[in-house]
Amino acid sequence: ESEHVSAHLHEWVDLIFGFRQHGPAAEEALNVFHHLTYEGAVDVDAITDPVERMSTVAQILNFGQTPTQLFDKPHPPRGPASDA
Repeated sequence: ESEHVSAHLHEWVDLIFGFRQHGPAAEEALNVFHHLTYEGAVDVDAITDPVERMSTVAQILNFGQTPTQLFDKPHPPRGPASDA
């Protein structure tokens, strides 16, 4: 990978798996998605109305799902390849 990618990889990790995935930090980073894409946002099994359930499942399938949040603090930057 390039030096540029190495220098900014931690920012991507923060957006996808880290503290900028939810809440104010995500809003600040313009990294917000449809609420149904977030893990645990809705319990599909608890929806009793078949039309609403099908609609919810269709929305989840259409928008996809946000990965599980793994980190709650900023991810440390990766050092340059020359340090390896």
